[in-house]
Amino acid sequence: MNILYELNPPKIIKNQYFDLSRLEREMQVLVERALKLTEFVDGIHLTDSVLGIPHLSSLTAAHFIRKRNNLLNLSCSLRVRDRNFISIFQFVSEAILTNVDSLLILKGDKPLDGSIDVNIIPSRVLRILREKNYDTEIDLNLSIPCKFKDKLSIQKKIDSGPKAFVTQSIESIEELITIVNYCKPYRIKVIACIMMPSENNVSSAKAIGLDWQQYENNPIDFIRMAAKIADKVLITSPNSFKDGLELVRKLRID
Repeated sequence: MNILYELNPPKIIKNQYFDLSRLEREMQVLVERALKLTEFVDGIHLTDSVLGIPHLSSLTAAHFIRKRNNLLNLSCSLRVRDRNFISIFQFVSEAILTNVDSLLILKGDKPLDGSIDVNIIPSRVLRILREKNYDTEIDLNLSIPCKFKDKLSIQKKIDSGPKAFVTQSIESIEELITIVNYCKPYRIKVIACIMMPSENNVSSAKAIGLDWQQYENNPIDFIRMAAKIADKVLITSPNSFKDGLELVRKLRID
């Protein structure tokens, strides 16, 4: 069972102001959380400004974690909505130099400040990075919806040649089986994202329209079943690290 855990780097601005000492403290908290997780997970995924709220870069967070643990498997999100290809090439090159293992290339949520959308498509970014041989040094992944409403869009993602697809938070084993079976002929790996079903995460589940009714009473068995179907499982607990840590601890001990 290959388990990854998602961590969000700290917000850059709180209460409408930048506070360096607060940011440094929260960055230290993030690093300590990563170190606590090493006993229970196979890798950590660092997000990039979820919900369009400016957070410290996933790559910057990876730099800090690498200073304390150079062996831990790390992946970073790369949001392309507000980047050009110069900044994308810089980001990917620096990720390789930081010894990041993989990148999740995604559009990203709309920024709250109304920044201009440069309208770069993640699958096009991945295709260009592969043309320039970046994929020989780092795994390049794309996100995939749990429900295939637009198969043409999914086929474009497949044609760009990702190493793996990272799902949105899944609701059922059935939809995961559908995704895996669809990707299998193309030899694309699947990383199943599962949100920790706790009271603290209810607001996040509602925000993305997630119904965890199928597994809320027994997330351990659900995750173990998902791990047998997908190549990896990515655990997310956006509003409670304590809940998430306890979940992965039980997965390893029980």
